[in-house]
Amino acid sequence: MSFSSETKRELCRAKLKPPELAWAEAYGLLLFAKKFSSKEIYFRTESADAANRFADVITTQTGAVVEISKTLSAKGSESIKYKVSIVSENDCEKVFFECGHSASDLNLKINRANIGFEVCMGAFLRGAFLTCGNVSSPETEYRLEFCVRHKVLSEELCRFIEEAGETVIGRRITPKISVRRGTYIVYIKDSEDISDLLTMMGAGGASMTIMQVKIMRNAENNRIRAINSQLANTDKALSAAARQIKAIEILRSDGKLGELSDELREAAEMREKYPLISLKELCTHFDKPISKSGLNHRLNKLIELAGI
Repeated sequence: MSFSSETKRELCRAKLKPPELAWAEAYGLLLFAKKFSSKEIYFRTESADAANRFADVITTQTGAVVEISKTLSAKGSESIKYKVSIVSENDCEKVFFECGHSASDLNLKINRANIGFEVCMGAFLRGAFLTCGNVSSPETEYRLEFCVRHKVLSEELCRFIEEAGETVIGRRITPKISVRRGTYIVYIKDSEDISDLLTMMGAGGASMTIMQVKIMRNAENNRIRAINSQLANTDKALSAAARQIKAIEILRSDGKLGELSDELREAAEMREKYPLISLKELCTHFDKPISKSGLNHRLNKLIELAGI
């Protein structure tokens, strides 16, 4: 089962009390269905949980007779697609008008009268998500989206999500809109925004999963960065040591090594004796204490005298 299907299954377990919550969810289910008009109401889904939730909620809230039909989603595929529809055209007309819409409306818009209280905002978005939403597995990418058939309605949904974020969680969630095959996609890609929106809708478990994956991914990224930094520092140290040894060899071949001060000769001898260790480790092999910066100064002096 996909992460999106698991999320919808969790959402379908949300309680529908008090009645205002149930009606707000029902309205979200209806408004974002594949078809919502005075003549026809239906939606399609691959989630059996969402199909049954639609049927139960709409029947309970409106009294309309709802039918669920099943088909294979593609030839040779074992995936089942569900079509959930209100059977009677009279019921469609009744439900459409009960939601406060008119056949003369040029565009479908969110009727705020169906979302009576702030607490109902999450229930309305839950209904919308069950009907037209999808969320990617956090293992692959952070993305939650609503597939909306009308431009005006997609813009209305964006504004509603922004308002719900400020009202319910105290900060704005800002979705974006793209177009895919003639459908308007309202999408969110920020992991924290997705997590908060799922919590608001009633999918606390899915929200927690996203945050856990993010924590683990950040920890792994930090580990990789630390390893890369360590490797880079090691490469830098080895390159510096190779240059120092080359300088010592040049000074020896030119007969200048014996002319150096005791401190420089000692530094040269120690570097040749321990060519692969760091400056910090090399400092510990001197009889007299020497700082890392002091040793680095001596070795740089050898490079300067060698002319490289």
